[in-house]
Amino acid sequence: MARTIGARLRHLRTERGLSQVDLAGPELSASYISLIEAGKRMPSQRAVNRIAARLGCAPAEIYPAADAEAEASVDLALAEAEWCLAEGELVSALERFAEVRRLAAGAARSEQALLAAWGEARSLERLERFDEALDIYSDLFKDADLAHDKAPTRWNIVSSLCRCEIELGDADHAVDLGEKALNELRDQGAVPTAAGIAIMCELVRAYLQRGDTTRARRLTVTAIAEAEVLQDPQQLARAYRAAGQAARDAGRTNEAVGLTRQALDLLVRGNNEAVLGEALALHGTALLWADEENVQDAERDLRRAAEIYERGRRVSEAAHCHQELARCALVVGDASAAMQSTERALALLETTPVAHQAQALVLAAAALAMGGRESEAIVRCDEAVAALRKDDRDLRRLAMVWGEAAEVYATLGEITRAVDAWRCGFNLLRTSGPLSLHPPFSHRASNSVTD
Repeated sequence: MARTIGARLRHLRTERGLSQVDLAGPELSASYISLIEAGKRMPSQRAVNRIAARLGCAPAEIYPAADAEAEASVDLALAEAEWCLAEGELVSALERFAEVRRLAAGAARSEQALLAAWGEARSLERLERFDEALDIYSDLFKDADLAHDKAPTRWNIVSSLCRCEIELGDADHAVDLGEKALNELRDQGAVPTAAGIAIMCELVRAYLQRGDTTRARRLTVTAIAEAEVLQDPQQLARAYRAAGQAARDAGRTNEAVGLTRQALDLLVRGNNEAVLGEALALHGTALLWADEENVQDAERDLRRAAEIYERGRRVSEAAHCHQELARCALVVGDASAAMQSTERALALLETTPVAHQAQALVLAAAALAMGGRESEAIVRCDEAVAALRKDDRDLRRLAMVWGEAAEVYATLGEITRAVDAWRCGFNLLRTSGPLSLHPPFSHRASNSVTD
């Protein structure tokens, strides 16, 4: 329908011998008129009224009432889809965005079709259907014209592409995309931007997945410096969080605690609950890994993060928090609490790929071992190993879980299984770089089990 309106407008303008500049007048711009005529922009009713006045015609000659009603229905459907996504109703959001894409394509509304595709990709990403999300993000990235008011920028899309590549285990491609985008921004002489900082934070994750903690650390220094220039507390918090993650993965846990604390101090004054949840989860994990005496503070932050994630229907993130809560319980020797946390994590992970459950299964095995249920613990650990063998993404994460499985097997006296698990983990580390392994429960607790 946008194409029909554009054709009408072009006909009326040329019929009167007006140029696009003439028609735009002082209120509008020639580029805006050009976008409408090309079918790439839908004019507001106010703009239609102004254009009609300059053409000396009725607004309905440009924008008939039936067309306006059809446009309104597409806008309403798009707003409903965005509401579903914001509320965590991911399946409904996905269905509604797909329907909006169909309606917008039928009405030749390129702007709404683009926004619906952007929403569909974000819904797929939240549902952890990363391959499908990546395909749509890639199509959006190739779109030559993203010049719509509410459309994602090229850099927003790069950040999303990097996230999906990382989740799919292709850190090399994520690094290529991110570094190329940053070079383009620098070549353009762009001042620090929120999108640029977001790309840097994703690049940090990609470098960490590759085991390159040195480059990750250097990049966080740049991200923090640019966020300080930008004077955006939310972006500065993101940069501190990325720096905390880099410090934790490099084994500098006390530094990680300090950096994530700085992120939290900034976020408590804002309203970005999703980023607050990320910082709380990382801070809680860093506290636990830095010193077992921090277990109560770690548990507090992890519970808050889990609540935020569950409200936002962020299943994998919530499950990770419950896994770390299980680790807190294991540190203090509370096998029952550890089992409750691992059961919650496994329940949340029911709809995710089976390999995502591996770490929760290992922690469940550790809790069972601590409770004296050795045969059940071996079954759980065997299930974790079977899941690990089916996954080839994020090698460093897999190596860590193999190491934890080996710790549990060793505690249970299953030395042959433990050696095999360690061997699998070390084989992965040959290609993924150094990694700080952390046993699923403290040496104090593990000694009490073996004694």
